[in-house]
Amino acid sequence: MSRGMEDLKYCPAGHSSEDFAYSDYFGRENSILPGGICDLCTKEHFIQEFKNWSSGNVNIDKIIQESQINFKYDKLHWIPYDNFQNIQRIADCDYGSMYSAKLENGIKENWNFIKQDWRYRLKGFKVALKEIKDSRFDIVRVINNYDCIDYGISKNPTTKNYIIVMYLFDCGLHDFLNKNFWDLEWQSKVDILSLTASFLLLSHEKNLVHCNLYSGNILMNYNFDLLDLVIDLGLYKLENGLILDSDHKYNETYGSIPYIPPEVLRGNEFTRKGDIFSFGGIMYELVTAQRPFADQAHDTYLMIDICNGVRPKIPDFMLNWIPEWYLDLMYRCWSDDPFERPTANELAGLFCGISNKLSFNIVDNNVMQQLQIAGENQKNTSMSQKQELFELFSHSSKLHPQSCYISRCIHTLHGLHDLLEEIKSGKSSDPNILLSN
Repeated sequence: MSRGMEDLKYCPAGHSSEDFAYSDYFGRENSILPGGICDLCTKEHFIQEFKNWSSGNVNIDKIIQESQINFKYDKLHWIPYDNFQNIQRIADCDYGSMYSAKLENGIKENWNFIKQDWRYRLKGFKVALKEIKDSRFDIVRVINNYDCIDYGISKNPTTKNYIIVMYLFDCGLHDFLNKNFWDLEWQSKVDILSLTASFLLLSHEKNLVHCNLYSGNILMNYNFDLLDLVIDLGLYKLENGLILDSDHKYNETYGSIPYIPPEVLRGNEFTRKGDIFSFGGIMYELVTAQRPFADQAHDTYLMIDICNGVRPKIPDFMLNWIPEWYLDLMYRCWSDDPFERPTANELAGLFCGISNKLSFNIVDNNVMQQLQIAGENQKNTSMSQKQELFELFSHSSKLHPQSCYISRCIHTLHGLHDLLEEIKSGKSSDPNILLSN
């Protein structure tokens, strides 16, 4: 070890490199670096600045402050709105709106005891701003349970809405599939399913239910060498035990009808088993590039169909591109009986195992053999044939003007019980129909 490193056993403030710094795994011992960085000095200066800012919500303040006290790397920050430049709307989403912006001044990373000033990171970096406009989102609960808040929280001074500041991904899964479907091999499809199932598993192990899983909520970066994926905001809530047996019914739910499980459409509460039904929709879209029920109105009639066992169909010309076990599993996810659906643990274990075998070209069982044959069948289809078939399928599955793939308030069949006959006869309008512009 060099003499310079030995001299940094203590910082000028008297902190020792053997002192306890942070409670997370990476920062237990205090790091004192030659450039003037000391973990404990940084922590103390973060604490000193607690009095200089406030989110306006004591619970949010507490979450941010505790992250700065306890974590070396996963700190959250209160980021003033005037730190954002070149704000551009990307899309309207379930919870409000998403924007891109340049982080003009960056965010504080370490206190430098030599310069007696902060060292900043991410200056000029582009970030995503998710402005929460929907009152159904409990912002404190979202922050507590949302692992994808990469940088911190802000607030729009005009609208007074809170903003989650996170990494800027390229696109959602549906847009990604529109661009890349024909070049997508089974390795990539399985990786997407493996990451999605693993995310659900982590949530379900905390007894948390996402309640809003669909392709628009799966954010992607992809360069055909490295896949980066994260699950976006859900209506996170704790599962309440044996609620499937509960007599309590709901008049309304929230989501996109094709991804809502039948028991919820009937008025029951959304559970972990409901997330698995939604996962079936992701499996369908990955092998067809089409969203479920894209060619139908998303109305009460579709809800009744789903509750009667109707499920999206795979086009005949695609069947030999898809392993039989995959189709069986997809329809298990879509089972009308929630207890017949696989668990997130089963899905994550299966797809992680398949991904590893695909990486090393291991074909040692029927599952892998079927995948190999399916991949060869698709490769052996000429590009002109693929395009012709896909155009035919796209035409037959043209997006219906009254379909909706942004989550919204849905009246359950329980809530519509007294009106169903009048809706069917045309005497009453369907409150679940999306009015065309």
